[in-house]
Amino acid sequence: MVSAMDDTVKVVVDSLKQTGLWENTVFIFFSDNGGGLMRNHFIGQINWPLRGGKATYWEGGIRSAAFVHSPLIRGGTVNKELMHVTDWLPTITHVATCGVRPSSCQGPNFEDIDGINQWNAIIGAGKSSRSE
Repeated sequence: MVSAMDDTVKVVVDSLKQTGLWENTVFIFFSDNGGGLMRNHFIGQINWPLRGGKATYWEGGIRSAAFVHSPLIRGGTVNKELMHVTDWLPTITHVATCGVRPSSCQGPNFEDIDGINQWNAIIGAGKSSRSE
């Protein structure tokens, strides 16, 4: 499964490069939950050292890895700031509206959702806006 995903990502990135779009792309790859545990006789994933897995409220079920890559931002940074999957909508729309550089641009206002714009935390220009 992982190698199939790697192959697919390579096809997408190669296509963006061949069409000249890669230099203006922000590539985001993330998971919405930890790996599933053994259920219904299927082999589960190992989320160690985290407890639990998919469909649980322990860290193994809600904590996951992600990466952001773009020729437009500085790379090589590991960000350990707190972020939730619901933060992607306001974060991505902020980048689409305001660009990748830190600025006073606020972007769209999503008053009735739980997500928070986390772009400054992602690029290392600030801390996470989350405290829980």
